[in-house]
Amino acid sequence: MSGIGRIQARRSDARNPQSNLPPMREVWFKDGDQAFVTPVATGEDGDNLLDEIYLYTYKSGQRWITLLSDKDVDTSGVPDNYRPSHKFAFWGFVHEIIHPDKRVDDWIEVAGPNGRKLYKEEVNDFRVIGLSFGRSDYIWNQLVDVYSDWGALNKGVIRVKRTGTGMYDTSYTIAATARESVIPDEQKDGGDTLPPIKEYYKTRYGGQSQNSTAEKVSVKESADSDNDNLF
Repeated sequence: MSGIGRIQARRSDARNPQSNLPPMREVWFKDGDQAFVTPVATGEDGDNLLDEIYLYTYKSGQRWITLLSDKDVDTSGVPDNYRPSHKFAFWGFVHEIIHPDKRVDDWIEVAGPNGRKLYKEEVNDFRVIGLSFGRSDYIWNQLVDVYSDWGALNKGVIRVKRTGTGMYDTSYTIAATARESVIPDEQKDGGDTLPPIKEYYKTRYGGQSQNSTAEKVSVKESADSDNDNLF
């Protein structure tokens, strides 16, 4: 490809491989975070807003790469000693996330149990909740319990909480709540245009050249998040 303009454009693309991707819309949990979510997915047969996925996470040079394991995705560059993590993911409307530490200035201080200071992040938007199945499927089974109790996942607000850090010390809880938060009327139509979970992951993590995990999360945190799925 000749010409300064064209060469410059190619160099810019190489330096900024994320520029043509849709925004990352997953919730990345840290220790103590708890999200209050109204699932958009119902959990019924044929509901493509909840699905299982397999993701490779590996280091290439100085970057961590996340790549979807799928028949339509070229995974030939994945090192032989890596295997994909198995996750389930669903679309939900995240009302808020409660954090134990204030990492962003506009998070609102709220009183937690025993007067402990917590910090509320008002999200009020559609997000992907992606989690490992957990040892003996203990995380997945909690979601199944909510479905069994309600008859459909989208009947109320659930709380998703992470406790711990690292590969072996992290646990998640998914529980039904009595909260009556609803998706605002002006945003309900947005739930009708959400892509299927596999389509979202394929668009977001379908090519090595565009999938550094560094955009929304530190390298170590990204690696830990995927390592949670190895048991």
